[in-house]
Amino acid sequence: MRAFRVLVAEAIRDGLRRRLALVVAVALVLGLASAQSCTQIGVGDLTMNGQRIDPAVIAGFLAPLLYASQAITVLAIAGLVAAEHLARPLGEGSAALWLARPVSREAWAGARLAGVVAIALLSGIVLLGGTGALLVARQGVTIGPALAGAAATALGAVVVAALTMAASLSLGRSAVMLLMMAGLTIVLVANSLGMAVDLAHPDVEFGGVLGTVDRFGPPLFTAIAGAVARWNPHVDTGDTYAQSMVRLALWGAGALALLVAAFRNHEIES
Repeated sequence: MRAFRVLVAEAIRDGLRRRLALVVAVALVLGLASAQSCTQIGVGDLTMNGQRIDPAVIAGFLAPLLYASQAITVLAIAGLVAAEHLARPLGEGSAALWLARPVSREAWAGARLAGVVAIALLSGIVLLGGTGALLVARQGVTIGPALAGAAATALGAVVVAALTMAASLSLGRSAVMLLMMAGLTIVLVANSLGMAVDLAHPDVEFGGVLGTVDRFGPPLFTAIAGAVARWNPHVDTGDTYAQSMVRLALWGAGALALLVAAFRNHEIES
């Protein structure tokens, strides 16, 4: 167990030493700046056509949209960091040095994944924590949906990171990043349309390719939206959040198993 902690600590340090850490830092600064600006909307008296707008109405729409967009940023950060966090040491040969010690492939791959997830979680603490605090303080929303959304984001980061790292064993860095961003976009669009159809027409089945992705793919956005939608009293998502978290957990377990299997069969050059 101590050896695994050492591997995780090294994976975190390795991720923070890379130039990509600067990109992550810029994304966090821009995200917090947008939260600082957006959460000022509706603070004080706001009127339209001479009619005062209830601040609770503004918060009911602003808070879910803002928080969900920040959560998506955290998922993207997890994918970007994971794109070369396993493949780069394999290409440089440093992985062989670690595996020459009494360290199993499973432990080393798991530690690299844990390092990526830790960086994503640190980013989430900064971005989601700051955004949630601003929403609570300025918009008057409750903290519960923010915590639920953070849990969904953390679980989603595990899924995104594990799948991206598994793909990096077969594809180049640019191809992996493109595949990750395209896959994340497709899932987000499918989940968004699926929730919209369910809310507007509960008896209508969302079909097509995107409908299949929504039903059987990882519910990355569905879980986040199911949590933060509770800020809007006019939206009833039922038990969407609980169901999505169960599916995310299953996808997380499957993605981890895929990563371990792929790395176990990957040829490592010494």
